[in-house]
Amino acid sequence: MNAPDAIFESRARRAYELGRLGAGARRAAPLLFPIALALRGCGAPQEVLVCGGALLVAVTLFLWRGQDWKAGVGPGIAAGLAPLLLPVFTRGAGHLCGPGTCLLLPAVCAFGGVLGGVLLGLLAPRPRAGRAVPFAAACTVAALTGAVGCLLYGLVGLLVMGGGLAAGLAPLLVARRI
Repeated sequence: MNAPDAIFESRARRAYELGRLGAGARRAAPLLFPIALALRGCGAPQEVLVCGGALLVAVTLFLWRGQDWKAGVGPGIAAGLAPLLLPVFTRGAGHLCGPGTCLLLPAVCAFGGVLGGVLLGLLAPRPRAGRAVPFAAACTVAALTGAVGCLLYGLVGLLVMGGGLAAGLAPLLVARRI
């Protein structure tokens, strides 16, 4: 291969990869809507923006990478929407908590996490020997998606959401292996 052919091939490869990256970013763009919902009435917008940004970057990169990474994105988003939207809607509905400690909000994050874990167990690609990437990608996307909503309630919201995801997912993983 001579020098002009190598330059042409390099340019074509770069254009191809940039096109795939752009397509991944366009497919991740609808996640801006639930992130905007989480920001509405949020007391800690910086944290939600950082978590939402991490979600957009992860989804874009997984879609750009394709193959096994891409396979986990759809199930991860579907599983993460419950722990994202339930706390947002609970906060927007004017929950019944008084001025002190409110146990309803962490309970909503835990319930959303359990629901998300069940969905993750049902929808995510099975983790197989040597092929755990789609499952890991789905878990990552679900955790980041849910964290955008449960971050409204701070570290406690994140911890109970994570515990809920694990609690909802674990029995289904065990049942799928049998």
